[in-house]
Amino acid sequence: MSSPLKVAIVGASGKVGSFLVQLLKNDPTHFATPLALVRTAEQVKHWKSEVGIDAKLTSVETDDVDTIANAINGVDAVVFAAGAGGKGVERIFTVDLDGCLKVAEACEKVGTKRFVLVSAIMAENRKFWWDLQGLREYYIAKRSADREIRCTKLDYTIVQPGWLTNDDSTGKYVPADKAESVFSDHREIARKDVALFIKEALLHPKETNRKTIPLLNGDVPVQEFVKQLD
Repeated sequence: MSSPLKVAIVGASGKVGSFLVQLLKNDPTHFATPLALVRTAEQVKHWKSEVGIDAKLTSVETDDVDTIANAINGVDAVVFAAGAGGKGVERIFTVDLDGCLKVAEACEKVGTKRFVLVSAIMAENRKFWWDLQGLREYYIAKRSADREIRCTKLDYTIVQPGWLTNDDSTGKYVPADKAESVFSDHREIARKDVALFIKEALLHPKETNRKTIPLLNGDVPVQEFVKQLD
């Protein structure tokens, strides 16, 4: 059996990130203690003392690539689940776009090949998002980050969830090849199910490497959903 994966999570203090931390922490057979990359000393203290995982004070917005590289050196995979969180248009570009690209460059610098990015459904479709009130800049950043990541040599998985909810996990999804076609009628995905899929993607690189995968809640259990991606 291979060694447990050491995963660094950028944006661990966000909802998807925090759900993912718990999933990885609760599966020590497959995952080593997760590493949270967070922006404040209070968050570092929280993750270390209250949750019991590793944490490092690292800002993908203001730190340079070398600093980020030092923070992730030695991990097997990085999950980028950070976002500006509605705190101004400028931060969409400094966090969701440039922060993502700095982390990817840091991965290349230290030889961490596996990279999972949380993006947004229909990011490639300008006709869909161009006139979405308050979301145009967000989608420009997500689309640009996705395209840049596809140009790297990283073993990436780009996860494109629909509208995020705080519902309980169902563990079930719309087949990836049907997600965009049903999106006009069914747009939601539980944050817990985004985290669950990321965990499964980390466990199944063969089926998920170098793929862009839309996520909506549906009827297909996660294990079958992943098999259908191969």
